[in-house]
Amino acid sequence: MTRLMKGGFALALTCVLAQPAQAAFGCWQPKDAAAVTVRDLQSRLMVAALRCRAMGYDILPEYNSFVRTSRGTLQEANGLIKARFAAGYGKAAAQSRYDSFTTAMANQYGADQTSREICDDTARTAKEAAAARGDMNRLVAIGEDGGRGPKLPGGTCSIKLVGRD
Repeated sequence: MTRLMKGGFALALTCVLAQPAQAAFGCWQPKDAAAVTVRDLQSRLMVAALRCRAMGYDILPEYNSFVRTSRGTLQEANGLIKARFAAGYGKAAAQSRYDSFTTAMANQYGADQTSREICDDTARTAKEAAAARGDMNRLVAIGEDGGRGPKLPGGTCSIKLVGRD
């Protein structure tokens, strides 16, 4: 192998190894996508509770009950999301990418309408989420019912059945 070939190979290998960001991210498996749905639910309820409080409707007790009863599940969901960002963007960039992602998630609900009806609906949703007592499947169903769901870097993995259109 010539020096030029060895140098070119080393440069190519260095370039491949230095780019863990998007290339390694890949699609989100159902468990990881479910974690994002639960995190989105938490963001949606938190932002709505703060908007409602600013308008004089205090539904923070309902939101706080949800957080207390689901603390372990919320921590697990955040851990899965952080692990995906570490795998996709590298350890050094993971936290800032995670922070940007979750901030964008919350911001999408910041400009929503706020009315007594919306606050009552949010309080009902928070009570339903609290009653789930951290059950991931129930929280995902509640989250899918009214959330917008953020765009996942790498998208969601799809399952293709062989022989089906």
